[in-house]
Amino acid sequence: MAVAMDEETVCAFADGTEAIEGRILLDGGAVIEAGSESRGIGGLVRDGSGTARGVRVQVVGRELTAECDGACAPTSGRLCRHAVALALHAVERRLPWHATPADDARRAPGEALGALTAVEKAAVLDRLLDTRPELHAEADRLALRVLDPRTRAELTDLQERIAVEVENALRTLDAGQLSTGHRPGLWYTDVHEAASRLIEPVVERYEADVRRRLEWGMPDAAEAVALGVLDGLDACEGGHDGDEVLCHAGEDLA
Repeated sequence: MAVAMDEETVCAFADGTEAIEGRILLDGGAVIEAGSESRGIGGLVRDGSGTARGVRVQVVGRELTAECDGACAPTSGRLCRHAVALALHAVERRLPWHATPADDARRAPGEALGALTAVEKAAVLDRLLDTRPELHAEADRLALRVLDPRTRAELTDLQERIAVEVENALRTLDAGQLSTGHRPGLWYTDVHEAASRLIEPVVERYEADVRRRLEWGMPDAAEAVALGVLDGLDACEGGHDGDEVLCHAGEDLA
């Protein structure tokens, strides 16, 4: 995909002195070779001594970067005078600038939050509150809304979500983790007991959530979570594949 490029954009990525000297090089015919490459423009640019320098100006995400085999030492993310001359040469001659598919696929700023996992979002929130302590009160208000939904629709949504989570968690338990048989010095573990040992931690996580909400004085939300657990357990009764842990849980799972 071609990338639109103009003189203003090129100069925005160069310091004032480099931009001026790059224009002087260009006007003096310093660019002796230029062509489109996979990420931008490559070519040869003569410096003040007449030596030809290999230069590449690339489109990386939403920025321009440069490589120059001269003695230039611009700061990171800035173009040297040779790169400016080459880039302006390409602009004036309307050479196509191409971005790689990976560059084209990058999302615009402001869309990254939607791509984060829950753990990553939590890390972002911690950093945000560290740098913006005035947001603590608003964040706390929103946290209460999450923990303690009040409307019937919100409580129903919570119950249904918990039911789905519980069912999915139980149906995806690894049957290869079932540990049965006689252990020397201990006791015999049958398959039903082994299945219970895998199922109990799943349910206990939600029991802890129920206790947490009760301790915070949120009985309606606690009830919605508890009912969701029962609904999830009930949904697992029968209808499962023969290789699921649930097949060994015994009757009346809920």
